Amino acid sequence: MRIVIDGRFYGLENAGLGRYTINLISELQKLDTTNEYYVLLRKKHFNQLNLNSNWEKILVDINHYSLQEQLKLSKIISKLKPDLVHFLHFNVPIFFKGKFVVTIHDLLMHKQKGLEATTLTPSKYLLKRLGYKFVFGNAVKKAVKVIVPSQAVKDEVCYYYKLNTEKVVVAYEGI
Repeated sequence: MRIVIDGRFYGLENAGLGRYTINLISELQKLDTTNEYYVLLRKKHFNQLNLNSNWEKILVDINHYSLQEQLKLSKIISKLKPDLVHFLHFNVPIFFKGKFVVTIHDLLMHKQKGLEATTLTPSKYLLKRLGYKFVFGNAVKKAVKVIVPSQAVKDEVCYYYKLNTEKVVVAYEGI
């Protein structure tokens, strides 16, 4: 199986998402020496990461949450002809047509909303909020599976998006 992992959050400067990405890649290399993996990385960590022989690094220096991500990332991934893509955060390109799983870490931004939660102007905030909700909803609805870190997040995602509970899988994050 040919699997693409969107590892662009790799690195501790990306806080929890960075740690999740680092550990997922590290542990998958220990567990699976059979499947072909392609990991998308930003320039900063591209040369630092050593991978097993069944893994290949792909330089994709595209900013997260950007128009470029929405317009170019799906084309780059499609050229790799993956059987499955794992997006490690909700920012799945809306034009991506392939089979994918997505990790949803929380619904915090669903709860923290309103002009008191931003420094943006009201019009920029509204535009950004609409984009966030659209991209997030697209990701969870089109994914073949949604991975979450806890039963509480599973319950929230299933309730909010009216998902079948079998579509959402709890994978507890460990040490």
